[in-house]
Amino acid sequence: MNQPPPPPSGVPSFREPPPETYEMFTRKPVIYLPVLLNGGRIGFLWASVTDRAAGFLRSREFLQEAWDAPMVWNERLQRSYAQGLPAREAIRAWIGEPEDPRGGGVPSGVRERVADALTEVEALADPTRPPGPGPLIQDGELPDGTPVDRSKGWGPLHFEVPPSYDLETDGPVRYFPVVKGSVLLGYLWASVAGNAAFYMERKDSGMDGVNAGGPWIVRLRELYGQGVPAIEALARCRAEPSPGGGDRAGAVPPDAREEELPSLEALARLASRYEQSLPIAFNPAPDDTTVLRRPPVPDHEREALVRYLEQAPVVWDDGEPLVDAYDLRRPANVPNTYHTDGTWVWLGGVPYHLHAHGVAPAPDLVEHVRARGFRLPEVGADALAEARRTLEWNGLLLGPPPPAAL
Repeated sequence: MNQPPPPPSGVPSFREPPPETYEMFTRKPVIYLPVLLNGGRIGFLWASVTDRAAGFLRSREFLQEAWDAPMVWNERLQRSYAQGLPAREAIRAWIGEPEDPRGGGVPSGVRERVADALTEVEALADPTRPPGPGPLIQDGELPDGTPVDRSKGWGPLHFEVPPSYDLETDGPVRYFPVVKGSVLLGYLWASVAGNAAFYMERKDSGMDGVNAGGPWIVRLRELYGQGVPAIEALARCRAEPSPGGGDRAGAVPPDAREEELPSLEALARLASRYEQSLPIAFNPAPDDTTVLRRPPVPDHEREALVRYLEQAPVVWDDGEPLVDAYDLRRPANVPNTYHTDGTWVWLGGVPYHLHAHGVAPAPDLVEHVRARGFRLPEVGADALAEARRTLEWNGLLLGPPPPAAL
């Protein structure tokens, strides 16, 4: 079976684990099969003709009746992927199998249909859903048909990332901190062996850490074009002022020591620590496969977890409630608030979706609350200020704060 392609040159992956299931998007034609539950057509199984992509689309009118269906089919497709089944064979294998009480089934003798694009099947499942372009890379190709895999030939080239250093290395890396004022934005790194170098933002530096990457990446490309080895480029970046002018990119402090770690993964773990701001838990989305893979909250803990998350102090209240993406028939009633316990920040939709739909919050947040014994700590003014600063750093607060947040 064809595996998903590597990212194009210039796009860092930091050695992400291999995919666990089929791709979720395709620009190619698809075959699709109806899925029925108790006589109702609750959705469609689909697979691309390239055999790379497959999924389940739930019908809008059966959102409540088929609430668990996406999880059922997601697990089934993961198993088929692990067995090496091409995508079309993976969905055909379920024709005539007994109906699952949660996920339904594909009736025996049903004929598969062909659609020129996945958007046609999406329209059958939910006519109100506006078509979206999906990710840049689908089916191993860019939108103009250019293959990401260089070995397959580029054809007419309309998109090209400028050449630069390699983005991955298997060996040790050396790095310098990049700071702006008192904020550690991220790290400039280079491989000890080979010719890899890049910028890695700190997860707790917010948008400033992300925005700092642009000027540094451009500077590294310039040094690469001059034939400067990666490890020497790292030293030059230390000796030079902030690239791009101004303070957007920050700078390597003059007294910074060059540090070394055994791998790029170790540096990524360092960059993932939350020491300058707080981690944020966002509202879940029905089409987010990572949400579907979250372990469920045990029944005996659910009420205590909801109470903890709802009763935590409000850092910010935008006032206007949000639409419930899990039940569009309901009026907009998802709290548009941000809460904190001094260690985490989360949106008001996190406890709402747990209570209303049983959607588990981020596993790390659940473990954090569980470790506290589901007892809220005292949250003082300093903790509220730090939580608000976290929201500001991540571009989530606009306009003056409401009186309740002071």
